[in-house]
Amino acid sequence: MNPYLGYDTSPRPFLYNGDIPKGIKPLAYILAVGDDAWSLDLIKRKKRIEAGYLVITCASGQISALDTSYIAEGRDIGNVVVQRHTPKGLVDAVHDLTFVFVFHAFKKCGTIHK
Repeated sequence: MNPYLGYDTSPRPFLYNGDIPKGIKPLAYILAVGDDAWSLDLIKRKKRIEAGYLVITCASGQISALDTSYIAEGRDIGNVVVQRHTPKGLVDAVHDLTFVFVFHAFKKCGTIHK
């Protein structure tokens, strides 16, 4: 069971007092790689994004753990795969699926692609 019912659709993060970037919801999911981040809405809309050496894809299959009381009944937020080009082909890349406010708190000069 989820003790944080509806957290990822709240208008503001619980107990967070920092600033929020303009033009995007603070609890929107983003994919972060280094100093760059892509909104999950953008990734889901495009299905595939190539950015430098990265290839980002998204398909259904990951349920939000913070949506409903029973996690198994949560909404599908999409399953993101991040890979990077190497001489031997594509390999999985280190990334973080987090919230806008978290990325902004730690990467003030980071870029969020919306």
